[in-house]
Amino acid sequence: MHTKFFAPFAPFAPFARFASLALALGLAGNAHADFTQSYAPANWTLSNTNGGNGSVLANSSTLTLNSSNFSDFNSAPLDPTTLSYSLLFNQASLLTFNWNYSTADDGGSSGDSFGYILDGVLHQLSLDGLFSDQSGTVSLLLAAGSTFGFETTSLDSIFGGASTTVSNFNVNNVPEPGSLALVFAGLLAVGGISRRRLQR
Repeated sequence: MHTKFFAPFAPFAPFARFASLALALGLAGNAHADFTQSYAPANWTLSNTNGGNGSVLANSSTLTLNSSNFSDFNSAPLDPTTLSYSLLFNQASLLTFNWNYSTADDGGSSGDSFGYILDGVLHQLSLDGLFSDQSGTVSLLLAAGSTFGFETTSLDSIFGGASTTVSNFNVNNVPEPGSLALVFAGLLAVGGISRRRLQR
């Protein structure tokens, strides 16, 4: 198993510093675990491209993405097909999750990949060229209004598919930099008043 922390792109670096500081000071919002309430399966959007038959099995604690795979060669698209499962995040958040990937494809993991997509950009997590199971832990910061999703792609939808289970899904809301700046300004003001009182 490998653990990764995915820092935001350069434009979000200030937000990353604010979010990290907010978490350290205990100023972050409520933490949420598992696929319930706002993150319940009913709120996610599932889509398949190019006639794929990929599927998602979800409950309150885990979700499993199955890549497109047809038993009948004549029915298979024989072109890359992508299953995506996405959700809009209204609040800035620190997201963490575990993933466990296995493939039954004759070509190994090169035939079926898994990753996450953030605002239209794919970040592949599974490694190509392997036949063994793979797993990892991901932590990343999401800005308010971000669309996040899980994605699995099959190159031919035949000769076996891949299955990935996502668990320990946790969301910790963090304040936007503007709100956090107001909090810090208040703390500095209180500190200044205290110092003046001590000087007297």
